[in-house]
Amino acid sequence: MNTRIFIVRLLLVSAIAGPVFVYLYVFGTEISTIHTRWAEFGSAIGGIYSPLIALLTLGVLAQQVRLQAQMNAHESDQAYLQQAKEDIEFYCSQISQVVNNSALPGKTLRAVLHENFEPQSVTELDSQKLRELAANIHANAPSTYDIWAAIYPILAGLEAGDTHTYGRVLGSATQKLIALLSFETCVALDNFHRTRNEGRVKTNYVFSPLLRAK
Repeated sequence: MNTRIFIVRLLLVSAIAGPVFVYLYVFGTEISTIHTRWAEFGSAIGGIYSPLIALLTLGVLAQQVRLQAQMNAHESDQAYLQQAKEDIEFYCSQISQVVNNSALPGKTLRAVLHENFEPQSVTELDSQKLRELAANIHANAPSTYDIWAAIYPILAGLEAGDTHTYGRVLGSATQKLIALLSFETCVALDNFHRTRNEGRVKTNYVFSPLLRAK
């Protein structure tokens, strides 16, 4: 049994039984036949237990409020996590279709991203050549940037959660993106996003080794 719970129960029992034992110790266990003695006993017990019962009632109400707040928080978390799962699945399917579309004759957008947006340094990401390419990709397939950008707030929200459930859903979301797109594509999309916004958008990049927070 939890030590704290045991102590609370012991205090409650002592508070309830203590006045009776004190009364018996002082006045004895003999039952009086005098009416005034019974009236005095009732007044004493009422004066002792009325505030005690009021405090216990207040404690029970406070516990109910706390439990209700916990239930509300749990339901809110579950609703948020369910929505995050659904959003990730939707954006996964959308970005998967986009990167498999043709970008150049004989090349898909995925191939173009792999060939150009996996450089060795952030300096290369900021090169004029890659910025122009990113602008052209965005002009012809704007949903590439928009969909990938929509994924970041979901991952950030899951990462900010302070429970193991949030962590598990975050891990599941990133693995789902990798499984449907490939890790290489996720890295290229991170780098493409960084090049397109020229570093003006502060984002916690999850996949790119160049951009991931140390």
